[in-house]
Amino acid sequence: MKRLIFIAALLGLTLTLAIGQASANVMYMFSGVTFADGGTLTGTFTTNDPITALVDFDITTSPGVGIGFHYTPATAGSSSTALPSILVLSDASLDNILQVTLNSLSAAGSPITIGSFDSFEQTPLSHRDIVAGQVVAVPEPKTYALLLVGIGLLGWRMRRT
Repeated sequence: MKRLIFIAALLGLTLTLAIGQASANVMYMFSGVTFADGGTLTGTFTTNDPITALVDFDITTSPGVGIGFHYTPATAGSSSTALPSILVLSDASLDNILQVTLNSLSAAGSPITIGSFDSFEQTPLSHRDIVAGQVVAVPEPKTYALLLVGIGLLGWRMRRT
């Protein structure tokens, strides 16, 4: 009887995790992104579950040669993304443009495509290419909580036997 209860609880946990992930937005974080002039790109962006629309973003480029910009929905209201392949953000005047080309973005993330005019930032003063980096999916706190509950149940069951 105890084994049946344990299996039912584990099955319920698995289904809850699968259903929770099936309809969730996906948040991504930039990792190790650098520009040719030594500047960096940090921040996050969120897509819908099928990775076809940009939901939110908060991205900062640090100055390399005197340029850098903070891209948020308030400062870069224009986006012409073609997800899951390209993320393009610009301000209303098109003075600051950020384009990040991704190599098949998935729920796990993606390497950034490196090449002339593949991934870059354009300002009135300069154009700089991204030379390294990737995008990594950020698990939701709910996922971590469910994982910990599952591990706890498994540990409890193993201790009882």
